[in-house]
Amino acid sequence: MNKTYSIVLILTLGLASVSLSEDGIWTTKSPMQRARLVLCSGVVDGKIYAIGGSPDYPATAWVEEYDPATDTWTWKTDMTTARQNAACSVVNGKIYVIGGHSDDFRGVPLSTVEQYDPATDTWTTKSDMPTARGMQGSSVVDGKIYVFGGARTYQGTSLSTVEQYDPATDTWTSKADMPTPTARLSASAVNGMIYVIGGSLGGPGASQWYQGLSTVEAYNPATDTWTPKADMPTARMALSTSVVNGIIYAMGGRFGNNSSAFSTVEAYDPATDTWTPKADMPTQRLRMTTSVVNGKIYAIGGSGTSGGPDAIATVEAYDPYPVVVDFNGDGIVDGADLLALVACWGTDDLLCDIGPMPGGDGVVDVEDLKVLAEYIGAEVDDPTLMAHWAFDETAGDVAYDSRGTNDGILLGEPVWESQGGMVNGALGFDGSDDSMATSEDVLNPAAGPFSIVAWIKGGAAGQVIASEVDDADWLVIDALTGTLATELTPPAGRAPVPPLVSNWIVTDGLWHRIAFVWDGGNRSLYVDGMLAAMDEKDSLAGSDGGLYIGCGADQSPGSFFSGLIDEVRIYNRAVRP
Repeated sequence: MNKTYSIVLILTLGLASVSLSEDGIWTTKSPMQRARLVLCSGVVDGKIYAIGGSPDYPATAWVEEYDPATDTWTWKTDMTTARQNAACSVVNGKIYVIGGHSDDFRGVPLSTVEQYDPATDTWTTKSDMPTARGMQGSSVVDGKIYVFGGARTYQGTSLSTVEQYDPATDTWTSKADMPTPTARLSASAVNGMIYVIGGSLGGPGASQWYQGLSTVEAYNPATDTWTPKADMPTARMALSTSVVNGIIYAMGGRFGNNSSAFSTVEAYDPATDTWTPKADMPTQRLRMTTSVVNGKIYAIGGSGTSGGPDAIATVEAYDPYPVVVDFNGDGIVDGADLLALVACWGTDDLLCDIGPMPGGDGVVDVEDLKVLAEYIGAEVDDPTLMAHWAFDETAGDVAYDSRGTNDGILLGEPVWESQGGMVNGALGFDGSDDSMATSEDVLNPAAGPFSIVAWIKGGAAGQVIASEVDDADWLVIDALTGTLATELTPPAGRAPVPPLVSNWIVTDGLWHRIAFVWDGGNRSLYVDGMLAAMDEKDSLAGSDGGLYIGCGADQSPGSFFSGLIDEVRIYNRAVRP
């Protein structure tokens, strides 16, 4: 077995370097139980509490608890006061909900403050904020909460007001005004400084109310002074910011009242006063909330592309420093992954540069080996895994996706082989009319590097293992040669591009691990850890249909697979099988 791994590594060194990227990775999570916008959130003991907001502008007192460990939502006790456009901050395990607007978006500005204790699921009223307002930002330094800007009404004049709340004494103190009066802003603290970012000016009839700001102003609580900082590249209001490892991530928002919501993510490094673009959110939105748990940012709810009363329940998690230790995509970290790391020793390979965490250090060395060693023998939560059908069910018409978003429906009468799989169970297909289908697209091949990996046993010439509905056959047994092939090709041009066909026969009745990998510059087919075929292609045709497992894209007779399929995995990266 070690000899096989060595051959694999020699062959795969020719692949383009895998970028995980310095841009980070987004994954979809379970949605809130009710859609809402202009809500706020806080984190206590690894759980996120989504508070208040509005489904279509009437304010709510709703509280939902999200547990990232189980990807589940739970209702909690409502606030005493329904509100939207409030600010939330956490001090000593308690969440303070401050100000906001009551009723609809033109409702009465609030000065009320309520404290939520997640340990007892109870609310306590605290001293009112001196200035009633909504659409303000807040942040915490040294156990004190600082509230910035906002406006009394939705189209009212933006405020420059700054007030400090001390939970220990339940008292408020006025502080130096912001240089720029701002509402619909966001504020985040790094190393004792608070950075107030974006937002909008306002006032009756003021055209500026409809325009987002790129302004960044740093507040020093120790000296009660302000300093201008480098402008955010994208001017916007109704955005949200969060901090991971001393970097502020600004997400979403929009520029003007009639403009579309942004999916834009930009990272600000206070140490260098510089901005860097990052991976866009999958969903364009504004008026959402963001919170951080275990180094991941969770974007929750908000408003869709129009920015109108179109509340969404969507939750997406952003990992700024994705660590992939399952280099070959088989769901476990073992000797194959160790050899893959050794093969990259001394290089700047982004896939293997995993230590020190977070983010690596630009070279594959002993630091990366230390990180990998922590995962040896363990199943891992790979942030690049888009879908995984283990086919371990024993009955029913649903094949569950372990990622939770792409469950498959069984068509025909595939048979659950609970003890006959390569890894636990498998799904048996009769070659006549059996298949599995997903209702939504799992991944667009044109979007970037990706891989599909599966175990198969059986099959015959012309049969298909995986395809995209009414589009291309991703993994197919070539009708002429009986060998593994793919019909994923670049977009149509002057000359049609032929399928990539290997010379590896996989229909001998034995289990084979097969894979198609596109790394952004090459199409590759693998069989049992060996490179079976490869050619240079810098793009693939796009498609957005659902996925079939066990039949061709057009469900034509002869395309249905006869045999067993197990452990189908799809990644949005180039794996090294």
